[in-house]
Amino acid sequence: MVVDWEQETGLLMTSGDVRVIRIWDTDREMKVQDIPTGADSCVTSLSCHSQRSLIVAGLGDGSVRVFDRRMGPSECRVMTYREHGAWVVKAHLQKDTDGNVISVSVNGDVRFFEPRTPDSINVLQTVKGLTALDIHPQANLFACGSMNQFIAVYNANGDVISNIKYYDGFMGQRIGAISCLAFHPYWPHLAVGSNDYYMSIYSAEKRLR
Repeated sequence: MVVDWEQETGLLMTSGDVRVIRIWDTDREMKVQDIPTGADSCVTSLSCHSQRSLIVAGLGDGSVRVFDRRMGPSECRVMTYREHGAWVVKAHLQKDTDGNVISVSVNGDVRFFEPRTPDSINVLQTVKGLTALDIHPQANLFACGSMNQFIAVYNANGDVISNIKYYDGFMGQRIGAISCLAFHPYWPHLAVGSNDYYMSIYSAEKRLR
């Protein structure tokens, strides 16, 4: 199951191994809309924007689909991108008024789309075997986690800012395969979960001892 939460409206977007995106009104505790994905594969990622009434979905077939929930079920899909050749790990709609769609597949290709145009406007190649990605909402940073036991932090130009492979300390063991990660909404802090049952928090600031 994948979800995205819209704080301003109290709406919860949900999907998964189904053929619809279901929207719930959490105040009224009821379903308010079903949006057909038009695909035979599962939904792997969701991202919404309340002011633009858009929902972006990444799918297991590599496609990224943009929906306008103000429109009817047969015409609400307003754009489909098919540039990824593999499972979409993350599809993200930037919260700016003119924000882009950013998506990444397990092959490590990060693609930037302008929602009104049919082709990507920029492509950055990271490493293959990605299992998680998050984009900082304030800073021009994104972080990738890999099944190959490392985390890489990039800037918007695709330059590597940091590589993390080991836990702290000179005896620090190798980190496990990354299962999830998330940036703090304001601070340069990154939370990471891995398959070795660890949860770690990394910061750009030096820790006082």
